[in-house]
Amino acid sequence: MSQTHFHKGDQVEVTTSVHGGSTGPYYPATVLRPVIKDKSHIFVEYQTQTAHGGAPKPLKEIVLLTNVRPTPPRELHRPFKVGDDVDAFRAKGWYRGTVREILENSKYLVAVDGQADQEFECHHFDLRVHREWDDGSWVPALPEEKKSPEVVKSRKITIKIRDKKETMGASFESGTVEDDQELESEQLNLRCHREWDDRSSVPPLPKELKSFGVVNSRKIRFNLRAKKESLRKKFENGTRVEVSSDEEGYKGAWYTATIVDYIGKDKFLVEYVSLVTEDRTQLLREEALASYIRPCPPPLPPVV
Repeated sequence: MSQTHFHKGDQVEVTTSVHGGSTGPYYPATVLRPVIKDKSHIFVEYQTQTAHGGAPKPLKEIVLLTNVRPTPPRELHRPFKVGDDVDAFRAKGWYRGTVREILENSKYLVAVDGQADQEFECHHFDLRVHREWDDGSWVPALPEEKKSPEVVKSRKITIKIRDKKETMGASFESGTVEDDQELESEQLNLRCHREWDDRSSVPPLPKELKSFGVVNSRKIRFNLRAKKESLRKKFENGTRVEVSSDEEGYKGAWYTATIVDYIGKDKFLVEYVSLVTEDRTQLLREEALASYIRPCPPPLPPVV
């Protein structure tokens, strides 16, 4: 594992392997500071490990820099197949393994590397593609890093936000074209705003989307506005949807989630794709009114 320069607050993963090996386990942590007069070590606070004795507090310790790497980006919508080389989250850390069997309800049977007799069930959101951090890049490369003769990386786009309150996680917000706060977003993180009305999109989807054509990348400047969605439809368990909220700082944002169950009185139990619990050990689940739920809009065509 090559050494990387980290800063205070960086989200990282720390392995306990003596040689920083590829089998892990890797434990999520936050960089507190470098070690004075010792550039080969770094001071971190674990996110899932607690100190022994007394009230449970996050474990802090000085670790070898060679055993620290950035947190790999998640690919939550990536499917897995038998034989895939993966990392599985268990016992508060990420362990390297191999997918042995695809089970029901988005679960997999995984065998730990070096311990073929140790197999366990793992949910889809607790799996990721195994990658090594080598000389400042991931191996194998991330999908967006792979070059294609037909598709190139999208350009940055400047947008304006009306609601200045900070939000958490990945979400979509609706927008127009005027106000004073700006931020940058990738073309692939933008889409046309549509309402969900009587089981159809308004305005309707263009015919070219059905053939999954391509569009040219361009610069767009627009401004976000909050708008409460009115929806009282029921969804089947397992349906991928988007959920909104009336809470301050979250108005107008839509978070991708999965329907877990219908609990009555126009309420559903949903599990978010990108929001986690306070202890960061599992995906967040909560009740949501049907009026704050809508189907996921179709993806944009590739950008060239």
